[in-house]
Amino acid sequence: MSLVLSGQGEKTSPLLRAARKYSGHLSYPLALLGLCWLLALPCSFWRRAYFSENAMLPGQVYTTFGTAAHMDAMLAVDTVLAAGADGRAQALARAFGALGLDTEVQRFSYDEVPRIGNVSGANVHGILRAPRGDAGEALVVAAAWTTGDGASNVNGVRLLAALAQHAREQRYWARDLVFVVTDRGERGIEAWLRAYLGVGAAPLAVRSGQIQAAISVELPPAQRYDALALYFAGKGGQLCNLDFVNMVQHVSRVERMPALLHGLRDAPRRAHWWARYRQAARLLLRQARAQAFGADAHGVHAPFLRYRIDAVTVAGQPAGGDAAAQLARQGLLADADVPPIPGVQRIGRTVEASLRSLNNLLEHLHQSFFFYLLPANQRYLSIGDYVPASALMVASLLLQAMHLWWMQGAASLRADAPETRIRRINQSYAHLRLTMPASVQIVVRVLALGLGLLLAPQLAAWAVLSDTTTTAFLFTAALASCSLVLHTADQCWAQRGQVDWRQLKSLAAALVAAVVACLAVMNFSLAVLVYVVAGLPLLVTRAAAVRTRAQRVAGVLLLLAVSPVCTMTLGRNVALGLHPLDMAASPFRVFLGDLHHFGSLVYPLVCLVYWPVNLLSMVIVLMP
Repeated sequence: MSLVLSGQGEKTSPLLRAARKYSGHLSYPLALLGLCWLLALPCSFWRRAYFSENAMLPGQVYTTFGTAAHMDAMLAVDTVLAAGADGRAQALARAFGALGLDTEVQRFSYDEVPRIGNVSGANVHGILRAPRGDAGEALVVAAAWTTGDGASNVNGVRLLAALAQHAREQRYWARDLVFVVTDRGERGIEAWLRAYLGVGAAPLAVRSGQIQAAISVELPPAQRYDALALYFAGKGGQLCNLDFVNMVQHVSRVERMPALLHGLRDAPRRAHWWARYRQAARLLLRQARAQAFGADAHGVHAPFLRYRIDAVTVAGQPAGGDAAAQLARQGLLADADVPPIPGVQRIGRTVEASLRSLNNLLEHLHQSFFFYLLPANQRYLSIGDYVPASALMVASLLLQAMHLWWMQGAASLRADAPETRIRRINQSYAHLRLTMPASVQIVVRVLALGLGLLLAPQLAAWAVLSDTTTTAFLFTAALASCSLVLHTADQCWAQRGQVDWRQLKSLAAALVAAVVACLAVMNFSLAVLVYVVAGLPLLVTRAAAVRTRAQRVAGVLLLLAVSPVCTMTLGRNVALGLHPLDMAASPFRVFLGDLHHFGSLVYPLVCLVYWPVNLLSMVIVLMP
């Protein structure tokens, strides 16, 4: 209340007096400065990565993976393939049992989205009991039968079997090793983790202790791999401990099989600064996409991060011109036809050395960063380097909200004459009593529409989320949104003295600022995305005077171009890697599925923040 009074004549605070005077001029420069801060992140001022956890001793052991017995274990997987898709779970369990592992087959089923698309699958896991441990802690090596983009991952399962054979031969393990194979990718691992941890599923009969870390292996069909790609982001923006990433990269260099962040090599050291900048920006954008949307189509590490288990995926990168890789991309290579990997020793030794380093740990990884950006291999940006950008963005919205709040009402309310102070305060209260109900009513309307978009697919999924009705549902929601905007604008013109667009925009800006501020400390990439798609359009809405009908129509058309339906349709290929014409895999279904299985925040934010704020911006443009 003192803030309102200070805007109407109580000028006892120099800070409020300065804020009132300059807030309207500072909001746009702060927004520009925040965006420039983001653009400066790919510049070469990064810190060199280092190890905070000295107990890991990465690269200090002599690796022995790659003997004839290990290769025989790889070839034993080919007999599992002969059992077919239905019987390979039991066949793989028998193969694990022959290696001396305690095995179990877990049957599970799940809905792709609530009550739509029931899918069943099987997980197989084998546990190697640590000869020098008490079964209190475990390390996990996981693989799926298919890669994230649908190719065969038989080579990854072969390598996992060979690693199990190698681990059985050693006597230095202080933690149990759990080898997991699933036929449903991340959803299968999520079902296995729920059963292993006893969270909403029947517990497993064969289990070990607390999982300390996990490594996912993904090797698409190829005859030769020349590098490894490293992925480390979770579905909700979670990141593994930075020491884990640094350790895997270090041991991979020792084994001469470099693990590259998201499969991207650094620009040459002597390259032009613009080439280095573009390569760093490309890597940062890939990380932002993976962190914001959980859109890493590689490995099964993401579900582990949801349960605070550090996990990464190491994915083989086929050498250029590899014939088997080209056949797999064309869909012409069956699982049984994938050739064994020659020279797999370097990949296996990289995983072996990583497990040895994790085996050395005396406690859970905790000393290094959990919030970071990686602009280049062996380089990092800490949270203190990039979070000021989000602070500047939030400040721009808050200053805009304060300025508009103080500027609402007639010009006579903003006079500085001290003799009319009491009368102006009374008039400001009268203005708020007159206009605030209308502003709150408009905000409640658009939020109610967003809540309907959030709940309708979960309450009546059969009616809105089949493959043939997803697009129709979005189209209907868009029409309902436009109808709401036009009806609300018409009411505002009919009650011109009872509505104030400055007040409504101030409330909307405060809402977006609160959401961005909260997200910035949990998922920085998603916070920046919300600001770009919702905050920036709101910030520039009616930044200049709108007097003609043509200006209002142009403003609404620009807001339609950045509306959720347009961005999810046009940006599906860029953000999620979906085919532009693949309607069955629409972003709508992807986000809803991630909410259903992994608790992702993207779909709720689209329904409760992005869509309502976009509609509020349209109403503000059309208001008198």
